[in-house]
Amino acid sequence: MTGSGGSFLDRILAAKRAELAGVKATRSSALSDRELADLGARLPRPRDFIAALREGPRPSIIAEFKRASPSAGTLREDADPRQIATLYAAGGATCMSVLTDRHFGGSYEDLRTVRQTVTLPLLCKDFILEKTQIVEAKRVGADCVLLIAAALPPPTLRALMEFAHQLDMQVLCETRDEHEIDRALAAGARMIGVNARDLETFELDPNRCARLRKLVPSDFTYVAESGVKSAEDAIRLRDAGADAILIGSHLMLAPNPGEALRQLILEL
Repeated sequence: MTGSGGSFLDRILAAKRAELAGVKATRSSALSDRELADLGARLPRPRDFIAALREGPRPSIIAEFKRASPSAGTLREDADPRQIATLYAAGGATCMSVLTDRHFGGSYEDLRTVRQTVTLPLLCKDFILEKTQIVEAKRVGADCVLLIAAALPPPTLRALMEFAHQLDMQVLCETRDEHEIDRALAAGARMIGVNARDLETFELDPNRCARLRKLVPSDFTYVAESGVKSAEDAIRLRDAGADAILIGSHLMLAPNPGEALRQLILEL
């Protein structure tokens, strides 16, 4: 996914900045940081995403709703967030992740629909660059937001982390190497995700999540992201000490995502 146009991450971040600039241009005036914080504080209090992941047998499963993947294309024709969320809840998901970025066929409307359907804690999975996105995620029902260390300079990562915490939201800080884990911890992250897929090259390293587990203290919540295609993959991450596993494509491609989830949990 690299070349003259830059990496996948470069391209998607450029598109996201253009998208956000377009949104700002349609408004008569942008809200100040204080106004954003006041608006976010008036929204309903989020559920405790981290507590949900840590209170039962580990690893907990974060089941993901996404319509498409840049590596696999369309995952499920006419995917219905209400139906999939219901199947995930019945199948034993502890939490859910919802892709809201348009490159994955997602939208905030998908997140809103899932919030109206299930009571599970929800992660808004997007390429978040600004505080306005965090407020919008909370407004449509997210309890937690994704911040990607590779996409954010250290001061911005810390500022967005602190802002989310100020709104009583939690943050899954996504990393891919030792340097980014150090940055996430320094920024105040309480939940560290390691993505087996590198968004710069889009290559999958099935051993990355297990290899980096030892770098995150046990009193932090450790989430293994991407690359789980079987119960054997999940068992390997369980044995490495993952507190939670985020699974998307494997479930979305299954004939019955809820049953696939239930069977995987039974084998853990």
